[in-house]
Amino acid sequence: MKRFLSILLTLVMCSVLLISTPALADEEPYAVQLLLPTMQAIPAADEIKLVENAINDHIKNDLGITDIKMDLKFESLFTYTDTTGMGLASKEHYDIIYTGPLYTAVTNGYLADLTGMLDNELAPALGVLPENWIRSGQIDGKTYAVPCYKGQVLSWKYIYDKAFYGDVVDWSTIHSLDDLDAVMPKLKEAHPDEYPYVYNNQNVTLEYFKDHVSTIGTYTATIGDSTQLVNIFETDAFKRGCEMAYKWSQAGYSNPEGSTNTLSHDAIIMSGQSKGVMMGHAYSIETIEKMFTANNTYGGKFGAVEIGRSDMSTNTLTYGIAYTSGNVSAAARMLSLIWTDEFIASALIYGLEGRSYVWNEDHTSIVYPEGLDLNTVPYTALYTCGAFGNQFLLYGMDDNTSEADKEFMKELIDSAWYPPLFGFIPNSEPVSTQVAAVSNVYNQYYNVLTYGDVDPAEYLPMFLQELEAAGINDIIAEYQKQVDEWLKTI
Repeated sequence: MKRFLSILLTLVMCSVLLISTPALADEEPYAVQLLLPTMQAIPAADEIKLVENAINDHIKNDLGITDIKMDLKFESLFTYTDTTGMGLASKEHYDIIYTGPLYTAVTNGYLADLTGMLDNELAPALGVLPENWIRSGQIDGKTYAVPCYKGQVLSWKYIYDKAFYGDVVDWSTIHSLDDLDAVMPKLKEAHPDEYPYVYNNQNVTLEYFKDHVSTIGTYTATIGDSTQLVNIFETDAFKRGCEMAYKWSQAGYSNPEGSTNTLSHDAIIMSGQSKGVMMGHAYSIETIEKMFTANNTYGGKFGAVEIGRSDMSTNTLTYGIAYTSGNVSAAARMLSLIWTDEFIASALIYGLEGRSYVWNEDHTSIVYPEGLDLNTVPYTALYTCGAFGNQFLLYGMDDNTSEADKEFMKELIDSAWYPPLFGFIPNSEPVSTQVAAVSNVYNQYYNVLTYGDVDPAEYLPMFLQELEAAGINDIIAEYQKQVDEWLKTI
């Protein structure tokens, strides 16, 4: 009898296993919510669902992954931080989110600690990032986010209307801001009633790159390979930038609105109100010339010369996993898929083939379907391509980011100078009172100095004196303590 009961119990247990195994196989996969930011109109719900379904079909049937799927949702980038902040404060469910200011998100407890997943769930995503880029997602030695892989280093160009300035100077000899400064009188003389420059406020930026001045926060910086923080407004680079801005303003090279402007650099140059502009893009000279020629509203044809390249800087576009996630491990695996899978990355940005894009004849680049454009396709998140995921995974797109442009972006990254505190993010909370006071002084002086509205010989000493009275040295001292501790963790 005992032997019979033992056999019977074994048969029953096997029956239970046979019955339960199919149930496990049919278990619903975890739906990882991706809250995708967009700088455009949010696509219609049914179009979002079509993209979501296509991605999930790819995950299941092409990749053979059956325990996770994507739940795709959108939020305007302009309201994203406020929306998620309020939601997380009230414990609303999220999975993959744009972090916003990382130190704030970590301090508020909004993000899961991902440190233990770097060698497993997140290893694929980290594998595509350049060396040390993960530092931009770390606070106090712990990893909370993964940075976007994007064309972060910019090629700064002087972009000019060829009809006005194409033959005035030999553009092949112009390679720097100083070279441009030397020929500005010729440009103005050739067309006295035109402005060969939009606004002067970006001159300071080019001077920073010349000396490798790397901004930490807003008011402090390192210079060159030193890890010692300084007041950025006391640097020679800032002074030179302000002096050149004032000189150009006085000479009538730039738009006279200066810091009181109400239109952007883009609006001014594209409408023809100025016939030259300096801008930084992660695109080649050829692409920029085509872009400006195609998009201006007055029939201008543009040329461009590179006059500088930016240094590498800490990447503030980071994505983490919310503390309210129902499955942090699953969300981390999905994040890795987004950063490494070409179809998923491209579907999220461009939508679906045949509906929102088609391939060109030789299948080397995508274009909009006939009769449609950026504003009429049923789904697009194109303007988010540099603020999300892995930009280098995306299909090349005619008249936007081509395969050649992606190679140029990588060249810029590979050749960039890295500051010694790359990845460091200061915590301003201990000196919040001083930061508020310094901010008031900054708002009073910064624009008028950098746009060239006022003489720096008179106003820069006043600016520095008031910054010191407001407590900028306290900020420098606090950040320096944080820097010294951070250096021990890398």
